[in-house]
Amino acid sequence: MNYHILDQLSIDIQIESNDYKIPPEKLFAMAARKNRKRNFLFVSKVLGKHIPVIPAIALLTGRALAMKYLEEIDHGHFPQTTEMISVLRTRQNALKTYNALKQKPLQLSGTTLFIGFAETATALGHAMFENFAGEGFYIHTTREMIPEMKRIITFEEEHSHATSHRLYPIDHTMLQSSCPLVLVDDEITTGKTVLNIIDALHSLYPRQKYTVVSILDWRSASDKALFKAKERELGIQIKTLSLISGNIEVKGKISEENGDILSIPKITEEKSLSQSDISVEYLYLDSYFPEILYYSSVDCNGRENNCPYLVGTGRFGISKDKQSIIVHQVEKVAAFLNQFRKESKTLCMGTGEFMYIPMLIAAHMGEDVYYQSTTRSPIYPYHRAEYGARNAFSFVSPDDEQTMNYFYNIPNHHYDHLFVFLEREVESDRLEPLLRQLKKLGIKNIFIVICTRKKGGMINV
Repeated sequence: MNYHILDQLSIDIQIESNDYKIPPEKLFAMAARKNRKRNFLFVSKVLGKHIPVIPAIALLTGRALAMKYLEEIDHGHFPQTTEMISVLRTRQNALKTYNALKQKPLQLSGTTLFIGFAETATALGHAMFENFAGEGFYIHTTREMIPEMKRIITFEEEHSHATSHRLYPIDHTMLQSSCPLVLVDDEITTGKTVLNIIDALHSLYPRQKYTVVSILDWRSASDKALFKAKERELGIQIKTLSLISGNIEVKGKISEENGDILSIPKITEEKSLSQSDISVEYLYLDSYFPEILYYSSVDCNGRENNCPYLVGTGRFGISKDKQSIIVHQVEKVAAFLNQFRKESKTLCMGTGEFMYIPMLIAAHMGEDVYYQSTTRSPIYPYHRAEYGARNAFSFVSPDDEQTMNYFYNIPNHHYDHLFVFLEREVESDRLEPLLRQLKKLGIKNIFIVICTRKKGGMINV
């Protein structure tokens, strides 16, 4: 397989393993990324990040990783695998299959800790975790800076535009134990980020076994040799599992300096709706999510947000008991939001790391609902079939004015309703850059859905 990106970059892919025989084009597209360290991106078609997906597809991808893990670790076989993989291949009967399979949890053989990587794999790790019964625990890394908590580890993602990961567990029991630890990411290119977190974790809480689970694994022979060297150095075992693995060869580079990038044809959009035709309504879910954590965050300028966090995201760790509570809450939220959409074509949008709960809500809202999230990833847009970012919208992050955020691949006038989910309320002026971009989409009904509020109501400047 060979991908030509913007006629400047060539990616040659050799598939070595694809046990479930999922066509690669069902899992990803390619795009050029504005990043000198790595100027290409595998744009997932199943994560619900850069490309809108049926939310059940994203959740079933977590199921696929869960089954892959048990098949490899416990040498089991599951009759539901065929049905689930058929959905990932065909995109047919996704919601029906997801609803059926969630009634059939998979059994962990022992206590297991799952860790998802921010920002892209926060929902993927949680979607994998949700499939298990037994003694399980999930936490994801975060880019957030939380002054009230002592971060357990900080490690770097060397190729990323946002490099620092932090881990803030409330309960250290699982990290301190010798239980199996499963690291979940959407794609591994070199594996350096994985080795960095293993180093950081092992220096504090050594254990014998680590498992790395991903959708894609493109490590070269030399990259894999580094994993073997790390095993010898620390006296550990690192097992890697993925839906697809192989090798990639990159030729060329994206040359922004010579102006070529500026000549790329941009998408021609229809005339947007006038401001008077667009309804923006704020919906608050704090009564549905009573379990909150009174921690604050600090942005790069030292500006503080005292609005509480949700317990259910997994940012601070979540047990299987808490997970069952989340599902019950989400069902009620979906019924509440459906009052506003009247079964018309709807897009639900998570924000940044806040992906899983909005995705789960979207999956419970029925048919004709799609899901995606905002992202920190800067991608060059190009209106060409099968390119990973056919249009792009940028805005200053509501959480940090020094951070740009983006969303991609939303055609003009394509949806009737848009629900944008924020975990925490922010000052009204901080939402304006996002709102300006949302109003360009030609969507008449925009709902800003806020899960937690500062005590006393709306935060104003």
